[in-house]
Amino acid sequence: MESSKSEEREETDSPPVPQENEHEPEAAADAEILQSDDWWNPSAPAPDWSEPVTEAPAEDVIPAKETGTADVYFCGHTSLFPLNRALQAIAKEKLTGLLRSSWDEEPIDLFARDGQIVLVTTRDPDLYCSETPAALTDIDSVVVDRARNQQREKGTPFFLTLAREESIAREQAVELMQHYGQELFSELWTAPRAWIMFEKNADLLTDVAEMPGEANVNDWALETLRLVPDPDQPANFDPTSIPAYTKDGFEQVQKLKLISEEARFASRFNGARSVQQIAKNLRLDLKSARQLLFRFLALEIVECWPASTAAKPQQQGFFQRLGRSSRRDR
Repeated sequence: MESSKSEEREETDSPPVPQENEHEPEAAADAEILQSDDWWNPSAPAPDWSEPVTEAPAEDVIPAKETGTADVYFCGHTSLFPLNRALQAIAKEKLTGLLRSSWDEEPIDLFARDGQIVLVTTRDPDLYCSETPAALTDIDSVVVDRARNQQREKGTPFFLTLAREESIAREQAVELMQHYGQELFSELWTAPRAWIMFEKNADLLTDVAEMPGEANVNDWALETLRLVPDPDQPANFDPTSIPAYTKDGFEQVQKLKLISEEARFASRFNGARSVQQIAKNLRLDLKSARQLLFRFLALEIVECWPASTAAKPQQQGFFQRLGRSSRRDR
């Protein structure tokens, strides 16, 4: 009440402000906001993400695509947005379109239809298949080179081109594309920092409309991880670390088609045994244990904790601390 009275005295003591001057500060502020475009302008369009990221002058910035030509569903670096989560999003949301991964080599394209993986390809035929498979030895090299050149121009796997030209059987082409597509995608699991972007666009699959899809994305991803020869993960691998299932990991691992070695390794995760202990019990060398652990980590089935964290809950449990405090009170 005292503050309100003092405010009334201040209002009566100060002379009234003319009405035309009363809104001048607000009008000036509004004019200043309208003159400044920085507060609402979107960030400048980035250059084509498949090209190396460089600082370009304003006049060299690549203009954004026209509205409606692309529908980017998600994008990000694999260091922040793991590759497995991109595959899970495709399967869960039943997406149709293109997942493009940009890294040190030519971009890798994964085509998906209704959440199923159709094929993986790239415009670099040598990266896709460096050597001529035994199934193509009887085909004229000129025909094979022409198909490779089409892949370099359009990105269509040259196996599919040969099948359309009836140089090889369609079933044989599908089998080759599945194998070399998974082998190509396996390179991304160890890429240090790849940029991924999914574009929703059904028209992108027009050229591969006759290709069947792989419905089980988890088993498909595990197959690609088995093709990683020797993952180098010095920052993530510690023989004394303790693997433990994630929130959904235990349920997920039961749905996978594991080989016997993977199943025995996964059965030892109890939140107390270290990787070194598991390898010793299974009579595995640390290199084999690291390869197996890499697959479960990449699929986010398990996560590793330092060995020191295993003893802390036992030493500092709630009831133990409560018992010690009651004994001190006595």
